Amino acid sequence: MAKKGQTFQAYTEELKREVVRLKVEEGWSYRQIRERFSIKSDAQ
Repeated sequence: MAKKGQTFQAYTEELKREVVRLKVEEGWSYRQIRERFSIKSDAQ
């Protein structure tokens, strides 16, 4: 649940598509994707 005053990171459509491609076509793990693109958690 969001806390009062919390801000969220917005990701571009291009980044989202690349992440999906890497997961589906290349078989990258969620951890690899988070580390490569500096995503804080898989819930974002």
